[in-house]
Amino acid sequence: MIGIKELKKVLDEIIDLVFPPRCPVCDRPLLISDKDRGICRKCIEILPIIKGDRCIKCGRALDDKNEDNMCAECKKNPVRNFDRGMALCEYDDTVRHMIYRFKYGKRREYGDVLGALMGKRFAASIKRAGIQGVIPVPLHEKRYDQRGYNQAELLAEGIGRETDIPCYPHYVRRCRNTLPMKTLSGEKRQNNLKKAFIIGQNDVKLDKVLLVDDIYTTGSTLDAVAKELKRNGVKKVYFLTLSIGSSR
Repeated sequence: MIGIKELKKVLDEIIDLVFPPRCPVCDRPLLISDKDRGICRKCIEILPIIKGDRCIKCGRALDDKNEDNMCAECKKNPVRNFDRGMALCEYDDTVRHMIYRFKYGKRREYGDVLGALMGKRFAASIKRAGIQGVIPVPLHEKRYDQRGYNQAELLAEGIGRETDIPCYPHYVRRCRNTLPMKTLSGEKRQNNLKKAFIIGQNDVKLDKVLLVDDIYTTGSTLDAVAKELKRNGVKKVYFLTLSIGSSR
């Protein structure tokens, strides 16, 4: 008699035949040889994963001429509520299209693959930092209902599974439906985020956390969440994003 695990495996294989998993980079059906990786062999080579020197504050890629290990953006804004950040990829056209499909194209399955990739890449750094919980940047409930999911939460869950660290998707709540940050600049970004986040009802006390989001542009959103976390007793706030823009 077939067991539950064997039955699930058969059902998963049937589903994969009818609805084959797709590469998050090119969105083509994956070859059987690429299924475990979750990304096409060729696509993993073109994904702009940051491999060189990074900014010690935000994790942005640095050029060879940088001598103080800090990007131009962090030099201009050195005081932040978060302690340190990391990012998997530089934000280019390939990543832009991938994130767009992930957020607006109902490709929620990308979260498992990309979250696992982020977790694998930074597992050692996360362990050294003593992270106790992974927290996604929250969506307002209206935007969540429109999209059907929070892409940051899916990434955070993937990171949590890969690093064996608990994920707390409701630790922080977004209490104001803020304007899209890409439409704003400078002071307007900061004003847009005032009183936008609150700490939820949590029985768990965390001292060191990892915030997760899909993209870091100026860091305003992550900084606003970090401020609220520290105001409520968290001592160290690190972040990990799927991508990060270049320094201006």
